Amino acid sequence: MQQIEKAEKVKPLKDAYKGKFLVGTILGIAALQGKSRQDTELATTHFNAITPENSLKPEAVQPREGEFRFAEGDMLVELCKSCGASAIGHTLLWHAQTGRWMFEGQDGKPLTRELALTRMRTHIGTVVGHYKGKIAQWDVVNEAINDGPGVLRPSPWLKAIGDDFIAEAFRAAHEADSKATLLYNDYNIELNYKRPKAVELLKKLLAQKVPIHAVGIQCHWRMDNPNFTEVEDAIKEYAALGLKVMITELDLGVLPTKYQGADLSARQAMTPEQQAVMNPYTKELPDSVAQAHAERYRLAFEMFLRHQKTIGRVTFWGTHDGSSWLDNFPVRGRTDYPLLFDRQGKAKPAFFAVQNAAKKR
Repeated sequence: MQQIEKAEKVKPLKDAYKGKFLVGTILGIAALQGKSRQDTELATTHFNAITPENSLKPEAVQPREGEFRFAEGDMLVELCKSCGASAIGHTLLWHAQTGRWMFEGQDGKPLTRELALTRMRTHIGTVVGHYKGKIAQWDVVNEAINDGPGVLRPSPWLKAIGDDFIAEAFRAAHEADSKATLLYNDYNIELNYKRPKAVELLKKLLAQKVPIHAVGIQCHWRMDNPNFTEVEDAIKEYAALGLKVMITELDLGVLPTKYQGADLSARQAMTPEQQAVMNPYTKELPDSVAQAHAERYRLAFEMFLRHQKTIGRVTFWGTHDGSSWLDNFPVRGRTDYPLLFDRQGKAKPAFFAVQNAAKKR
């Protein structure tokens, strides 16, 4: 097994990818406040793009109408400034983690299109305006494509405004900061069942001259899926539209699951009898699995490097295994190992595989 070194002693990952694309991570509020030193040190040492995990989602920024809270986002901006990283805004418009008031009409009446548009434009304009020139990229609309029939998810935004709510959101963001890179972000849009819907949506937006600059592919992957040929085809197809591609939420779980994606409503149960199969690595990750995990990451990054003219950023959804949401999704209470650093902040074989992929390139 490749020697494991402390994260602070290995060469920064961002240096290996200098001139290729940004490599990023996320930070929760504890890390932004300086209460999680390990996360902060890993982020500032190895990554040159930082996304706030929850701090800029709609409900966190505007929990009540007209009450804007920018303290956590401001911490992100200051941290990025101190370490030379790009601050990434996630996310302006989403059906989840949005205050219920946003979708309620006045005086108990149904929410009208006019009021929904006003609230949407006010939220986006105020938030993007506050960070004008400070946040480089924004996930403007998040997860609006439906997994089932039809192109768009039947979200409260779609029901209140209509299918032009996405275009209106991008226009509002561009008006607030014309220099920011604006993304549409979603999960599974690299897969054949969902990619045609994304392409249809993006083509429509581009035909309407909507200011959209990039597509964000989340990439919550597993050891056995997806097929990277399918992913590469998706990257090529989005590039053919004239859009940059950002890998926005990358992790590679090693535990078995029937679910692929990031729909927060998806849950999978684990009975005590299933524990040995579904949660087998409660103490440590076997060397054979760690090496296979590293190989999977190597293949992924070699693919990204083949398309470095298209890909502008690759962001990991977590700094180390202990900070990963996959311990509780889609099955609660497991011990997963999806990232480049272990729970003690030490570089794993996957880290060296990703680092070496850039050197070979």
